[in-house]
Amino acid sequence: MDEATPVLEAARTHGRDRYLSALLAPADAQQDLVVLAAYLGELARIPLSTRQAEVGEIKFQWWRDALSSGATSGHPVADAVLALAERKSLSSDLVLAPIEGYSRELYEDGISDVPELSQYAQETDGAAIRLALAIAEDDGNNSAEPSIEPAGRALALTRLALTLPQHVAHGRLPLPVDFIEQAGDPRSLGPVEASAAARRLSELLADGAIQELATFRAGQQNLARGAFSAFLPLCLVEPYLKAVLKPKRDVLRDAADISPLSRVMRLWFAHWRGRV
Repeated sequence: MDEATPVLEAARTHGRDRYLSALLAPADAQQDLVVLAAYLGELARIPLSTRQAEVGEIKFQWWRDALSSGATSGHPVADAVLALAERKSLSSDLVLAPIEGYSRELYEDGISDVPELSQYAQETDGAAIRLALAIAEDDGNNSAEPSIEPAGRALALTRLALTLPQHVAHGRLPLPVDFIEQAGDPRSLGPVEASAAARRLSELLADGAIQELATFRAGQQNLARGAFSAFLPLCLVEPYLKAVLKPKRDVLRDAADISPLSRVMRLWFAHWRGRV
């Protein structure tokens, strides 16, 4: 338990939605899914914690090296991921995919068009779902495959909408050029115009997320029960987007979030119903 405590703390602090989802998964998968939540949370916070792409890339390279070497590093989360990958025979490419995805956020042209946005979604949230399915030993279940891509895109678009203020504050917009041309670039505008442009960008991301969520929902009845926990965070997409688009919210200054109680209740209710 002493060794697991830093992993639990990282999952609770940086990967809260997948951490809470892990607690609702079958008992034999919970601990491994907490490790996954901690890992993804550690990666997701790197682009949000630095203005300098070079600094972020050094951190991502450390994770690449730590997870590719096969040797323990002394970092509790990295070592837990290594042990998990070996125990579950996880694909190395799949384990490393989120590193490549999140590193795109460091660069202005990291997600330059809609195909790259889709690729980014599959490298980050899509890979997270595939890893969760593999951990639950449900990766071979064909019922889940058609749902992974729309689910990954819905989660990734929602996350980009939530983190837009941080990216703008760091002086970058890792979004398709088409989005920026439609909405305007808030970094080059006055305060009022910048806020309007950021809201329009949020609306474009939200529209895409809602469409992808609808696609997922249209086929979720075909999911095997054992696969459902990997998709559970999708039940938070709509409340997150409602918070993002709250009418009086200053899109560039005010954080968008939902209450802890609402988060827990929505996850529990979706788990109980078996659908999001």
